[in-house]
Amino acid sequence: MKKIKEILKNELNMVIDNHSILLTVIIAPLLYASLLGTIYLEKDIEGISFAILDMDNTATTLELTRLLSADPKINIKGKIHSYEEAMDLMYRQEIQGFLWFPKGFEKKLLKLEGANVKLYLNTTRFLPSNDLNKAVNMVMMTAGSGVRLRYFEVHGINPKHAMELINPVLPEIRPIYNPTNNYGDFLLPGLLFLILQQTLLIGMGESVAVDNQEGKFAKYLQGENSIFSYMTGKSAYYLFLYFSYFLIFFWGVYPSLGVHVKGNILALLTVGMLFALVVTMLAIFFGSLVKSQARYMAIMAFTTYPFFMTSGYSWPVVAMPEPIRWLAQLIPTTHFLHAGTRIVVMGGSWADVMTDIYKLMILFGVFALLTAWRLLIIKKGAVIRWELLLRGK
Repeated sequence: MKKIKEILKNELNMVIDNHSILLTVIIAPLLYASLLGTIYLEKDIEGISFAILDMDNTATTLELTRLLSADPKINIKGKIHSYEEAMDLMYRQEIQGFLWFPKGFEKKLLKLEGANVKLYLNTTRFLPSNDLNKAVNMVMMTAGSGVRLRYFEVHGINPKHAMELINPVLPEIRPIYNPTNNYGDFLLPGLLFLILQQTLLIGMGESVAVDNQEGKFAKYLQGENSIFSYMTGKSAYYLFLYFSYFLIFFWGVYPSLGVHVKGNILALLTVGMLFALVVTMLAIFFGSLVKSQARYMAIMAFTTYPFFMTSGYSWPVVAMPEPIRWLAQLIPTTHFLHAGTRIVVMGGSWADVMTDIYKLMILFGVFALLTAWRLLIIKKGAVIRWELLLRGK
């Protein structure tokens, strides 16, 4: 217990004195959360720049243009006069798409013939293009239903029966969990979880790398139970700190960004603490392999994006190559993001995340043993060097 208190006290002093660690574990989590929250505060995209290429210039095309301009997603910059002009505007990013009404469009509609329109979208940005596609299709489907209704009425079919013929199968779509389909509600929970992981992994790992760099292992790993004391004393401060962050994020940051925990908060905190335990073991293990704080920082800085990509948050794990799927199961981010999304966004309970809890417990056991084994090797090496030093004297 005395050694644990000593290591914990030294850790507090190191965090205060070492500006890199202080910035990573104290300032960065709140700073990044504020920055990302500000970027995605609106969450949804409105007023997407759009244009109309109307080669027909009839009452019908003007009415369809009016309906399109009434959609809050669309901001019609004006009419364009040629295909080349439209493509040039898209190339210069002044518009994200345009709709082409060909000449004779209204004439074909009045004859109850099929009339085509061409929709061009800048799909390099999938969110605006998807919103434009949905808005234009909705207006065209409504217009098409009106044309078919007139066709059936001309042929003597009563309006009620005509409506049934227009839409014999009418799907009723009810989006759940993210009913407004906005990007912020999808992305923010995962990004904030990732901030907690990376700042803990990098900050605590830097501290272990400093111990390795300054030769402190020889002191800390002396005596019985020294490995357990080092792992416990080194982790205690960070576990307390990140438990506090969990509380701040779940009850402060999330609500301020319009993200609310819909499920069992106790289950979420349990998953969070298990996740933090796994990350502390990884930080000690990786930090013990590097003898330079700067080198450790440089190495771990490149893990953020791979961890996020392999977690299955932005792309389903089942769609990844099999080796990547196996790797994803070894990364705590995968299970934390999966469980966190179920609770925060989907309103999950204990039963919904028990599988992830078991997996995190297994990962903690595996990485704790791996870390203890690594420290045992270091301890034996430190004892041998200490004995050689004494003999030299």
